[in-house]
Amino acid sequence: MTAAHHPLAGMRLAVEGRRAVGGALCLIVRLPDGTPGTIELSATSCAAADSGAPVGALLSVEGVRLLRRLLSPSAAGDDGSGT
Repeated sequence: MTAAHHPLAGMRLAVEGRRAVGGALCLIVRLPDGTPGTIELSATSCAAADSGAPVGALLSVEGVRLLRRLLSPSAAGDDGSGT
């Protein structure tokens, strides 16, 4: 989270998907207490990286591998094979 005004500012949350809520693109995240929640994309560090990608865009194989590495709880030992 990067939006300083957001109650979860500075926290790292597991992203489980994304959806539109009231016309705004939101990330589906796992909150610190273990429950799912949605956070508007514009309140996250993902907003800048995702600004040009259309909703529903497909990732390349390399893009999936990079996303997997970024979301992996332990990047140590990841050989980058995508398996």
